[in-house]
Amino acid sequence: MCRELVSLSYRSRVRLSDPVGDMVRIMQSSRMRNFRLGITGILLYNGLHFVQTLEGPQEACRDLFLRISQDPRHSEIIAFGLSTIEQRRFPDWSMRLLSREELRALMPELKLLDLKDSEDIERVHDQIVARMSAA
Repeated sequence: MCRELVSLSYRSRVRLSDPVGDMVRIMQSSRMRNFRLGITGILLYNGLHFVQTLEGPQEACRDLFLRISQDPRHSEIIAFGLSTIEQRRFPDWSMRLLSREELRALMPELKLLDLKDSEDIERVHDQIVARMSAA
C-alpha cells in the first residue's frame, strides 16, 4: 500500500432527505471510518453544498472519493486541489464539520458555495482554511 500523503478536495451539491439526521449520520460514520483509514479532513456545509478536503494515504483518499462520488447524497461533484503533501493541515480532525453559521462568521462575504469554476472553489476554500488557522 502506498503511504504517500495527499490532500484531495471537492465540491458537491447536497441531496439530503433529512438534513439534520443525515448530517449526524454522515459525521458519525465519517469520523469512525476516517480514523480507521488514517484520513483527516474538514467538511464545509452551507445547507446546499459540501466542500470537503480529505488528507491521508493516497490509496485511502482515492477509494473514499470514489465511494463519495457514488453516494446519492452528492451530485454535481467538482474535484479540485489534488496534491501530495508533506504534512497534514488537519492532523487532529478525523472529520471537522463547519456549519453554515461558522462559515458565515469566517467569511461573511460568502453567500453560497455554489461556485462553478474549480479555481474559484479552490481560492475560497483556501481562504476559509487560512481564516480558520488564524482564528
